[in-house]
Amino acid sequence: MIQRLLTHIAWPVRVLWVAFALAPNGFGIVAWILWAVVAVATWIHHPIALTIIRCLTPIVVFYSIAHMLSESFSSKNIAVSTCGLVSLMLVFTGEYGSVHVQAGAYGNERRFLLRIPAPVVLPTLIIWTLFASAVIALEIATQNKNYFVAIPVLLATFAASWKFAPQMHRLSKRWLVRVPAGWVVHDDLLLAENLLIRSHNLVAMDFALANSEALDISGMTRGVPVQVTLREMTDVRLSQLGARLLKTVDVLHVQAFLVATTRTPLN
Repeated sequence: MIQRLLTHIAWPVRVLWVAFALAPNGFGIVAWILWAVVAVATWIHHPIALTIIRCLTPIVVFYSIAHMLSESFSSKNIAVSTCGLVSLMLVFTGEYGSVHVQAGAYGNERRFLLRIPAPVVLPTLIIWTLFASAVIALEIATQNKNYFVAIPVLLATFAASWKFAPQMHRLSKRWLVRVPAGWVVHDDLLLAENLLIRSHNLVAMDFALANSEALDISGMTRGVPVQVTLREMTDVRLSQLGARLLKTVDVLHVQAFLVATTRTPLN
């Protein structure tokens, strides 16, 4: 049952998100706009839509639950809040991320979304928290018709979105990609340029052992990484962040490396 749900995960998210708005939730104009943007994005499978959904869904769900806690615990409110929580959990699964990144693929590409590097999690969470706080402050100010506060907060929110949205979106553009010529690691966060592995140069691709000495370009994230073993030495050009995390130079010659995908590419 769960596997079937994950296989067709787009529809449960859409249905749950609509059901989430059917009960009194304390939404003002800002919250309704965010809800509508997410609702539209669930129908547009694309990496940009994935970024929008994952950034805005938690704000709307947490705001609604906070309103419910300050009001009443009716069975209807609890049921609807549960729909919001379940939809929130589903949009952060690897299966849902794969639906969006694969929809933007070209031709015979097969994209596997990479996990977020551990050192990036806290800065990303801080940026998102500041953005969410500004949005909630804007919602409260507009509900109270305090436009002297709402307008500056709105301008600050737009300015912050303009600056930080591309950084947040980079997390939705990190893929291990299977192409007709072989495999590509597309990760401008840790790599200075895409890493192309041609089919004739690929020896093996399997789950990494705990004592693996392969170059770790997974970003020290959770889960078991995939080890790609090569026939010949290959240049790996690291970004400034990648070189700093690995405490090494920006260009390395390797015969094996590690990546961490949200779904296994070994099937």
